[in-house]
Amino acid sequence: MSQYPPPGGYPPPPPGDYPPPPGNYPPGPQPQQGGGRGLAITSLVLGILAVVTFCTMFGGVILGVLAVIFGLIAVLQARSGRAGGRGMALAGLVLGAIALIGSLVMGWYLWSHGMQDYFDCVNRAGNNNTAVQQCVDNFQDRLGVKHHSA
Repeated sequence: MSQYPPPGGYPPPPPGDYPPPPGNYPPGPQPQQGGGRGLAITSLVLGILAVVTFCTMFGGVILGVLAVIFGLIAVLQARSGRAGGRGMALAGLVLGAIALIGSLVMGWYLWSHGMQDYFDCVNRAGNNNTAVQQCVDNFQDRLGVKHHSA
């Protein structure tokens, strides 16, 4: 036995196997760290990529849908306390939805302004580069875009 008192001025613990004093309960389940935020991080990354590439069908629609799905799952897991990263999940979900809506609106706009006519024109033109360029110029005129001559 030591001749010095324990640090902090507290008496030494009583001898024997006594239960802990009342009020000391083990901590409850905590949200997982690291791996528990994986879906939230995935949703955020996919949402950012979807917004950056929303003008492509792959970027806006596919990445946007994936960001929304992963975001919803991650938000539900965070709400139930099984995972962390609720803010990242919400951000990914919102970005994915914005990209999806933007891509669909842009697709509708292009389709309603003669996209099918453009595809038909290019198919008829075949390997004739001058005819293909004329198709591009006509389509850009329909959209109100200034085209560049090569």
